[in-house]
This record gives sequence, structure tokens and C-alpha cells, in this order.
Amino acid sequence: MTTELIPRPMVIEEFQPHVGKLFRLDCEPRNVDITLLSATPLTNHRPSMRPPFRLMFHSDPMVQLGTGIYTMRSGSFGPDMVYIEQTMPPPDAVPGHYYQAVFN
Repeated sequence: MTTELIPRPMVIEEFQPHVGKLFRLDCEPRNVDITLLSATPLTNHRPSMRPPFRLMFHSDPMVQLGTGIYTMRSGSFGPDMVYIEQTMPPPDAVPGHYYQAVFN
């Protein structure tokens, strides 16, 4: 029996234990691994279901992902759907591509 994933509200505490770890993304023609670099709280300017936060990921230079929703997992996390988009690398960045997921 196949269960279809649906987006759900997530909180920063789900990601914090996985900082520095690989996340496997379901991609075609093969799965891709990216590293969760940080899980950072954001300033909350309005009432919301949860405090907003931002995730920053890094991939190998040979891996470039398009903006979109990916099914990902890491250890006890997932599978879950997360929307990521490419972002500018930090000033002291190692080679590769950087992505963010913003939850607000």
C-alpha cells in the first residue's frame, strides 16, 4: 500500500538535531544528498501557527537542484515534503550550491 505525502506544518525543533547531517532527496534520475547547515529562528512580525525559521542546505558542486518541493529524509526525519530554493552562498562558503527553506 502506498501512502501519498501531503505538506504539513513543521517546527524548527524537528530539524535542529539534524544540523550537519545529510538529507536524501527523492530526485530523478537518482536520489541526491544535501547537508543541512543551519536551522535559524526568524523574527516573528505577526501572529502565526508557529515561530518562523529558515533552513540552509549545501550540495556538492556537481549537484544543482531547481526550485521546488522535494521529498526528503534524514535519520528519524521524514519522509516529508520541503520547498527549497537556491540562494547566495555565505561569504566564507566552500564550493557547491546553497539552498534555503523558509517556514513562516
